[in-house]
Amino acid sequence: MLKIFVFTVATLFAGQVFASYGTVDMQMALETIKDGVNAKAKLEKEFKEKQKMLKTREAEIKKLTENYRQQAPVMSEQNRAKKEQEIQGKMAEFQNLVQQSQSQMQNREVQLTKPIIDALRVTIKEIAEKNKYELVYEKNQSGIFYSKDAKDITNDVIKRYNEVHK
Repeated sequence: MLKIFVFTVATLFAGQVFASYGTVDMQMALETIKDGVNAKAKLEKEFKEKQKMLKTREAEIKKLTENYRQQAPVMSEQNRAKKEQEIQGKMAEFQNLVQQSQSQMQNREVQLTKPIIDALRVTIKEIAEKNKYELVYEKNQSGIFYSKDAKDITNDVIKRYNEVHK
């Protein structure tokens, strides 16, 4: 019985010693592959368009506020209250618009990158199976701070992905 236990433990440890592990820097891969570069360019273009629209709205509110400050001393109490309410309404609309824009950009980023990340996962699996890796983990978010024999396969993943997704 003891011999079987020792043999089993030895076999398990032997398997661990010769196991091969790989890492992938998904952020680097996503920023390097052609599809990732294109997605980032689209996001930046859309972000700049939204930013331009928001700056235009912000300038309108500033102008409205400045005009109010200049005219307030000669306005009636009723007109001042009406103008203040108008400015506050525009500021609230602007804040909602900023929040909506941020949410839309986050959703757009997910929409553009999710299919790429899914395809990267397929590429990682293909390379892992080809090279007989028992484990491949994300280099920067795995919670693993040290791994003695892990091979970084990020460049292999980038190269293979670009070959398959021309």
